[in-house]
Amino acid sequence: MNCYFWVAENADRCESDEIVSTDCQKACQTCGTKIPPEYDLKRVPESLHKVAFLIGKWRSEFGGKADFPTIPRFTYGEEIDIKLATNMKFPTLNYTAFAWDNSDLVELHSENGFIAGAQNSSRVALNTVMSNGFNTIEEGESKDNSIRFRLRRVGRINFSRDLPVRLMFREWILLNETFLESRLLMATSTHPMMLHTQIIYKRIFP
Repeated sequence: MNCYFWVAENADRCESDEIVSTDCQKACQTCGTKIPPEYDLKRVPESLHKVAFLIGKWRSEFGGKADFPTIPRFTYGEEIDIKLATNMKFPTLNYTAFAWDNSDLVELHSENGFIAGAQNSSRVALNTVMSNGFNTIEEGESKDNSIRFRLRRVGRINFSRDLPVRLMFREWILLNETFLESRLLMATSTHPMMLHTQIIYKRIFP
């Protein structure tokens, strides 16, 4: 059962669906601590129903794995925070991510951006600004509680040491109400497409 997705898809189910009202009391906010408005699934606009399964804070302390021919293989931890942008005219989700090296807990990478959805369509978009000097426009399709973004545009500061990225896919897959998997596949000017990072987060809020 995915209570959070059911409620986000149609908040009226909390009143009209006996199964949802009985078994999804936390998602319906009929029990427990009141959820802040930016995480309230009953406030999700229609264009964002297809990405509402992402809403929440997700964290993995040490489960991330990174590999690429130009870097040594390593593990990392990461926390992502995806929530409703409550003061914007155009419906979006705020997205932030922060990753750290497990060996010394030093910051590896951070991202900030927005997730938007097309009306009456499964199409979604993600734009990010990254701490390594990159910014991206990514577009994809939402299907069965998963999204596969394809890189459409990339900008970079001209003194960045990273190799130019030619193609990138970002995949988010909801495994169940508690766990979310993320995979990043990448090709650069000198290396073909391959898996770069993979991590499974646990929901820590709400």
